[in-house]
Amino acid sequence: MNEQFDYATWEELEEKLLELDNTAVESGHSHLLYRGQANHEWELQTTLERSGARIERLTDYYRSIAIAKTRIETFTEKAWPEIDYLTIDPHFRNYDALRNQPPPAYEFLVYLRHHGFPSPLLDWTSTPYIAAFFAFQSVPKDAERVAIWVYQEHSGSGKHTSSRTPQIKQLGPYIRSDRRHFLQQGEYTLAVTFQEGEWCFVPHASIFNDGNRQCDHLIKLTLPKSETDRVMSKLDRMNINTYSLFQTEDALLETTWRKLKMRFG
Repeated sequence: MNEQFDYATWEELEEKLLELDNTAVESGHSHLLYRGQANHEWELQTTLERSGARIERLTDYYRSIAIAKTRIETFTEKAWPEIDYLTIDPHFRNYDALRNQPPPAYEFLVYLRHHGFPSPLLDWTSTPYIAAFFAFQSVPKDAERVAIWVYQEHSGSGKHTSSRTPQIKQLGPYIRSDRRHFLQQGEYTLAVTFQEGEWCFVPHASIFNDGNRQCDHLIKLTLPKSETDRVMSKLDRMNINTYSLFQTEDALLETTWRKLKMRFG
């Protein structure tokens, strides 16, 4: 089920966020996840989808990252657990492979997602304020409004799935991985389907746009881009900025410039 609410000011949107959170807590529904996007017209797509790569089977993606892993370890001098294709292939031919557990090498998948390698993980955050930062951080000139997406896996009665229908797997935050995962309070979703005896990727949008689903509730909240300076200033006072979320030298310089720009105009 999808809903959209358009607001004129941050205060109006923030009030809606509080309402949604209170409803989730009081009713015992699954906790909310948030994602910010700089153009409200953009669909929810993973970086793997946006890359144009024709990788549909999970086993094929794992073959790719197993090859990339050696090169990554050589240049970063950081080792990751082995990815054994001989065990991965039969693993993803088992329907229960993703039941109540993350996919193999989950920590490595998160690392790749945070460092620009095309990923099947759609990244979310547990706080709407970090989502707002990513919505307003770099708004395209042709965008009129930004979006903060709110995702709820189920509404209290649990999540019931079938091997015959595509599924969204919510992957939790409790892993040892890249520091950006913790700074950004990251959580992730994986959109998959079990077809012809193995797990394959599907677009998140194909699941969210299915009006007959009783779970995977999605809400889009939009604001005009004219709210950018007000929102970014508020977030900076909360210590939510490029440096606090990435902690690199480039992020430090971007944050310093943004502070100077807000001060001197």
